[in-house]
Amino acid sequence: MRMKVHGGTARGEGNLCTTCSHSTITRGQKLDDEIVDCRVFGLGHRRVTFRVTSCTAYHDQRLPSLMQLMDDAWVLQPGSKKQRAGFVKGSELRREEMAELMADLNEDDHR
Repeated sequence: MRMKVHGGTARGEGNLCTTCSHSTITRGQKLDDEIVDCRVFGLGHRRVTFRVTSCTAYHDQRLPSLMQLMDDAWVLQPGSKKQRAGFVKGSELRREEMAELMADLNEDDHR
């Protein structure tokens, strides 16, 4: 007879804190020497004394930030009298152009 248990004890060696941008991990020489502090609670650092397998405030530090994505993106610049229309790398935009682009994106979100 086969049984399937839902919501039981999580298995695996993974610990979300190792890749979360809210955590600070301090390790010692021994395998068990590890201190994990979480900054997501808004009350300073909170010590985590167990391996975390699920967290609603998890933020993967391996994913690029919005600004990193914008720097890497190709932005279509409309033509003008001074220059032709074409694609420009986000990192090459001036600060004013980037602010205008972000304002346009924000405006589109509220429509």
